[in-house]
Amino acid sequence: MSGRPAPKAILFDLGGVLLPFDQERRIAALMERFGCEDDAARAFMADGIHWRISLGEADERDLADVFTAAFGRRVDEAEAADLLLTVFETPNHDLWDLAGSLRARALVGGFSDNPRFVERLFPAGAVLDPMFFSSELRVFKPQPEAFAAVEAALGLPRETILFIDDTAANVDAAIARGWDAIRFTTNAALISDLAARGLP
Repeated sequence: MSGRPAPKAILFDLGGVLLPFDQERRIAALMERFGCEDDAARAFMADGIHWRISLGEADERDLADVFTAAFGRRVDEAEAADLLLTVFETPNHDLWDLAGSLRARALVGGFSDNPRFVERLFPAGAVLDPMFFSSELRVFKPQPEAFAAVEAALGLPRETILFIDDTAANVDAAIARGWDAIRFTTNAALISDLAARGLP
């Protein structure tokens, strides 16, 4: 794109981009694991434990305790995390490959509203470095504090950061700060948008 320097850092969102998700998958997983009704599973998720985990206000031990208390069946930390991760579908492998190819041109990392244990779902050999999680930033996108923390960690001019996210508000917030940003819709559209920037 004319007038903008080549990116020095390319940051991918995870959920809805590299890691497709469907909230109904997690509801179904809870119903199967605990033998509960649909409304009970939905009420549990509406309580917000997943948001507290993603903000770093709770950990896997807390998550396990909440599951155990809510459903009356003992859940350990590993299973608790696995249950939360059932929301995700098969990784978008073509997009992960594209991200890998971009590493020859810039830092390629991630910027995600998730806990760090989501890394368990990364394909074998896949690397996002640096990786910024809301659970460590203690703030969600599109809050300015999240973007400011990433900027500070990168130590790069804002105009050299390219951000790819599926949520319009997050893309708008990035652009408002002076970042370049692309709203992800499909792999083909992203490839076209990157090509317009001379990438990969």
